[in-house]
Amino acid sequence: MLSFIIGYLIFINIVSMILIYVDIAFNLKIKEKNLNYIYILISILGGGIGIVIASQMFSYRRDSKVFKRLIPLIVVIEVIIAFAIVANQNDWKIINWNEFF
Repeated sequence: MLSFIIGYLIFINIVSMILIYVDIAFNLKIKEKNLNYIYILISILGGGIGIVIASQMFSYRRDSKVFKRLIPLIVVIEVIIAFAIVANQNDWKIINWNEFF
């Protein structure tokens, strides 16, 4: 199951990077507002890291509020969720609750 999740995340990040490259290379005639919604959706689906890397790699609209604030926030939330899932599967004791009570 974990290998499927890792494969999915790699795939969706590559798709997000390709989407930004295609937007730059072919100058898509899509409104910026609609593109931002697409990037937010892809970021929620797990492609946020690919969007952040591609936007820095291609110097793509880094002055937009979506790329400065919202997508990095989604990435941080996804990393926290991923850490919690891995910790739960491996039975890591991050906090020993017996010490507090």
